[in-house]
Amino acid sequence: MLTAIYSAVILAATTLGAFVGLGGGVIIKPVLDYIGREPRMQVDFLSAVAVFTMSVVSTGKYIKRREKFDFGIIIFIAVGSIAGGYLGSAVMDFIGVYIQQSTIRCIQAFVLAALLTAVSIYVGKCRFSFHLKNKLAILTVGLVLGFTASFLGIGGGPINVAVLTLFFSMNVKESAVYSVAIIFFSQLSKLITIFASSGIEPYAHQWKTLIFILPAAVIGGFVGSSLNRKTDDGLIRKVFVSVMILLVCLNLYNGFTSLTA
Repeated sequence: MLTAIYSAVILAATTLGAFVGLGGGVIIKPVLDYIGREPRMQVDFLSAVAVFTMSVVSTGKYIKRREKFDFGIIIFIAVGSIAGGYLGSAVMDFIGVYIQQSTIRCIQAFVLAALLTAVSIYVGKCRFSFHLKNKLAILTVGLVLGFTASFLGIGGGPINVAVLTLFFSMNVKESAVYSVAIIFFSQLSKLITIFASSGIEPYAHQWKTLIFILPAAVIGGFVGSSLNRKTDDGLIRKVFVSVMILLVCLNLYNGFTSLTA
């Protein structure tokens, strides 16, 4: 029963992830935290595997349909994200030695709620933007994105979309495509970090869950990228903001629940 619920969550999350550039981790983590059956490390692992699988499928589809990419932006943000991801993971591991898991979840939930509120306001209302071309500045943007995503235990998708819209003058539909490509590199790095630091043994018991969630992530990647192609920027923007509002509410609930536990 629990595996079926996880599969449904991951199917919905990765479909939305590929469709509007969310990645999926920003949905998977708070929902699995709400279910409360897995410790933080296991949630992070399952989320990373699902989002990475989705990003492989979606990026492959985008390349196959000959989407135009500025690979300079993708590579420099990806390199920065990988470095930031290592830093964020190290900071989280350090904090985890001194702070209880429930407290960490509480901090993550409230910080994520605040961040998603800012993202939804910008994407929904603001239209000002810049166009970064300096490679060091792009690398720094990637570093901040990677650190934030790793520290909060999410794929970074909604932050990617907002940053790409703000700093590179992209519309939301275009940002979604770039976001998924960037997520591919950041989640690959995260999985390598997970296995390098703790090995596969702590996650070996999850193989039964993975048998169900991996197909869900593949289907989500296919469906979401197809929807992105067929939908105009205005509708993608509305769906993005609506999901952000729901996630803010869920993270606030998780935060207060952890606070009172």
